Amino acid sequence: MSWVAPDKWKRTIRAAEFSQTFIVDGDKIFEQDLDNYLPLAIQVLTTAMVDPGPIVAAFRRGDIAITKANGASDESGKVCFGKVCVQQGNGLVETVAAPGRSVTFTGHPFKHKRVAGQLFYQIDPGDSYQAHVTKLGELTSDDGQFAIPEPTPKEKQIRCVVLAEADLRALDLQATEIIWPQVLEDNKISGETSYYVSVDRSGQVREILPLSISVERADDSARRQIMRWKFQPAMRDGVAVQAEAILNFHFDTRAYGPAKPLTNAEVRKLATNMTAPVFPKGSPSGSPCSIRIAVDAEGEVIEQIAVEGSGKVSLACMTAIGKWQFSPILEEGKPRPYRGEISFRAP
Repeated sequence: MSWVAPDKWKRTIRAAEFSQTFIVDGDKIFEQDLDNYLPLAIQVLTTAMVDPGPIVAAFRRGDIAITKANGASDESGKVCFGKVCVQQGNGLVETVAAPGRSVTFTGHPFKHKRVAGQLFYQIDPGDSYQAHVTKLGELTSDDGQFAIPEPTPKEKQIRCVVLAEADLRALDLQATEIIWPQVLEDNKISGETSYYVSVDRSGQVREILPLSISVERADDSARRQIMRWKFQPAMRDGVAVQAEAILNFHFDTRAYGPAKPLTNAEVRKLATNMTAPVFPKGSPSGSPCSIRIAVDAEGEVIEQIAVEGSGKVSLACMTAIGKWQFSPILEEGKPRPYRGEISFRAP
């Protein structure tokens, strides 16, 4: 990246999933993209490195801000989470944890100014992308690198906008409904959850970030369904743009499918590739094993719990079930999730 002013700069991105050359010279823009979708992590990190404004603009009441301005961090590297403070070793560390824009900045002094030398883009707890400035110097000559002989038309540029939830849902081409699978435990079967969704310029969902996941076992199934959703392209000034929004859901893991778990015989009618368990040597003949399973509306097993059998015997049964294939149950011709129990006995 070479930067002279907000209206004169250039960046080159080279990544496995996306490459771009972007030049700004006054009101002229040149943009060349390898793909038609700019991934969230690349978008956020390359923007935040030179302009934290969009990160701060995404901040809402209730989000986390740990900054020098609000006294939660200082030049010594001290960072405070409420009444608990820890000492960092890299000087000033600031975090703005806004949905889809959760970034931690560490300072890097340059020409009496502070540049973000390291940035961490938080996806979910324990998972992040990182950007590190490896070389920082003064631009002594532009050598014509900002010259733009032919600007790129707006319709060929990738632009990103953040929409209100209602505005994105108004663009849906089908009901944006999740068929929640029937998780096995009854202590958390309903509640609220939310995702940060990014849609490309054609209206196809490309990325989903978890914001609040109440039932982790249902998360993969929910994300697979959202990834298939299609929207009308979001438009700005007559041009299709990438769109992002928070989508909130009320989940009820007993809203779809049979009210009661299926019997062993009923589950087996929906299963194929039924490999028999390989019981441990020495297992007494007739040793019982029962496994409860939850199957989502796509036929994916989202959960297994052993309810009968020793540890090694149960593991053998669960390993075998992991090789089985299941069909969803049909209700009024529509695929639905279910729970069931599968029983085995050692030969």
